[in-house]
Amino acid sequence: MINSKTSWLFVLLGLQMTLTLTIFAYEKSTTGSVDVKPLIPTEAEVIDELVISDNAGELRLNKTEGGWVIPALGGLAANEIKLTTVLSDLLNLKSDWPVASATGSRSRFEVAEDKFNRRVDLLSSNANVGRIYVGTSPGFKKSHVRLDGQKNIYSLALNAYDFPTEPADWLDKSLISVQNISSIEGLDFKLFSENREWSLISTENEVEAESIVEVNKENANALDMALKTLTVLSVADKDVNLADSKSFRLEVFAPNQITFTFFEKEDKYYVTRSGIDKIFTLSKFNFDKLSNQNLTTLSEPDTDKTPVTPAGQSNSD
Repeated sequence: MINSKTSWLFVLLGLQMTLTLTIFAYEKSTTGSVDVKPLIPTEAEVIDELVISDNAGELRLNKTEGGWVIPALGGLAANEIKLTTVLSDLLNLKSDWPVASATGSRSRFEVAEDKFNRRVDLLSSNANVGRIYVGTSPGFKKSHVRLDGQKNIYSLALNAYDFPTEPADWLDKSLISVQNISSIEGLDFKLFSENREWSLISTENEVEAESIVEVNKENANALDMALKTLTVLSVADKDVNLADSKSFRLEVFAPNQITFTFFEKEDKYYVTRSGIDKIFTLSKFNFDKLSNQNLTTLSEPDTDKTPVTPAGQSNSD
């Protein structure tokens, strides 16, 4: 027989279960009411200008018919992959639970109009379609973010360092590379391709007429690939003086004629390309890959000639 004390225990247990279910239902309904939507409701295709600002200044990137360019560098090509990635990151930001919404929190999280880590503006046909403030970082590759005109501050997957304001950081480092090369001419050689096979001609001054030389296919392919994958480091300073530097030139047909001039000065390396009115800095690695190629390296050794005997050694054992 159940006594009154036991009955009260069942009643209390029932009340506890009812209270738990009520709290669970409330939390579920509250969570479900969060309006998760894109922070910047627009499409990447309509964006034709990106403006990034920080304490150091402002950078503009413009979309043209030929692709994205950097006006601060005279309209040089921007890195399309990098731009596509950051635009995707921005347009995939979703409003979630805010970490703060009070006006006083904006300065603390550095998402205020007058205090921010980055300010990013997205424009379409000169109309601003979204401005966000990127502030302090709560964790790896995350930032506090606020959309202009809104009070809520979110912690979202966005890295402020992916939005530099230095123009060279957005440069397409492969903008001087060439594809579909049909001919390469250096100081003492002319290399040309026919049906994907390389042939080599000597153009040395002492040779009375151009003479065909057996080509070293491995080195010829290496030179071709070096030009196809050529990358620069940055744009050289405007006041760089290369008048007294060591230099060499390569004439490349791909299919139009392109002239590359490479410079070495005080252990620094530079390159220019016809059609682009800039001097670029170059790594020693890339410089050496191109400067070390000549008639000797591009041709197979003449086995008919007597080998040169190193000093101090005899021809006979």
